[in-house]
Amino acid sequence: MRKIIAIALVVGVCGLAAAQEAGTPPQGMRGTPANLPDISLVGVIDGHTSSNKADDTRDKLEFNEVETAFQGYIYPEMKADVFLALHKHGTEYESEICEAKVSFLSLAEGLSAEVGKVNAEFGKMNKAHSHTRAMADQPAALTNFLGEHALNPQGAALKYLLPLPFYAQAQVGAWTAAAHEHHVEGDNTADVLDVDQSTVTVVLAPEETEDFSPAGKLYTARLNAAFPLADGAELELGVSGLKGKGSHWEHHQDNIKLAGADFTLKFWPSAYRRFTLQGEYLRLTRDVPVGKLKRDGLYVFGNYRFSKYWDLGARFDYAENAFPVITYERDYSLIATRRLTETTTLRAQYKHINLSGEKTDEGWLQLIFGLGPHSHEME
Repeated sequence: MRKIIAIALVVGVCGLAAAQEAGTPPQGMRGTPANLPDISLVGVIDGHTSSNKADDTRDKLEFNEVETAFQGYIYPEMKADVFLALHKHGTEYESEICEAKVSFLSLAEGLSAEVGKVNAEFGKMNKAHSHTRAMADQPAALTNFLGEHALNPQGAALKYLLPLPFYAQAQVGAWTAAAHEHHVEGDNTADVLDVDQSTVTVVLAPEETEDFSPAGKLYTARLNAAFPLADGAELELGVSGLKGKGSHWEHHQDNIKLAGADFTLKFWPSAYRRFTLQGEYLRLTRDVPVGKLKRDGLYVFGNYRFSKYWDLGARFDYAENAFPVITYERDYSLIATRRLTETTTLRAQYKHINLSGEKTDEGWLQLIFGLGPHSHEME
């Protein structure tokens, strides 16, 4: 037994010496021998109420989302980020990969890339995870044109930091996104007689769901730039483009083009006070069998941080839908946010919806908390 203990001590001392000789591991790795990533967790608890009695989430307080993050450097200038989540959908929780990507931080001077499953950088807000947004819900234009849970395809993006006296970045991406499946229901089928006089059930016509998002092979491009206006003031401008297929392209013609423009104006009058004005405009062109659809959507969001702990915000949404029978949505939201710590936030939000004349009032009470290095301040 003593010999075994002595051998173990010698091996341990040698291993420690080897680790010291190897030098300090890159940031995001806890040690060379174990090669452990940084691990984080973010939770979202939602209380939701609505005047729409058909809303399944009405008058419920639920644990809406749990996101775990595994992050670390896998090689100098190469970083891996994997975000896994459980989301509440109806009465069940569904697991999904939010993002799983490898970032090449310096391929050449000013050149970087992302590969994997990524929240594509189309516009200003799509890139951000839902729990980092300064609001409880997603603007209607993004939901109608990009999807309920953001544009999250698989593929690669190449980014180039332009050699200019101010920040400016251009990027292009090539992606693949899943198409929607048509669910056949009873009123969409019929029983007919086969040639042998047996009864068979056939599909009369595929029924298009109410959801829309880009799908199939997609190509994106974005150019954004930021300019200091004065001491404590900054303006960011961006334009985005997307070309590809719509979510039902496997069943019928569905070619789309999506263009967007966005701006963000920030002003810091003091250390703990900040005013943010942000907006996006989107234009969808969709070719389907009935013809060419042209749809518009936008939002404008203003937020005032008047102390270290409190934010007050307001948002206006305008969104047309992506389908042949057009609808018009106008929403007005008021948002109050109380930051308990850098990683724990309480939020209350009221929203008035006018969807082609049908009016609904909704409210949220939200608690967001985080553990670990990814649980940054919820911006």
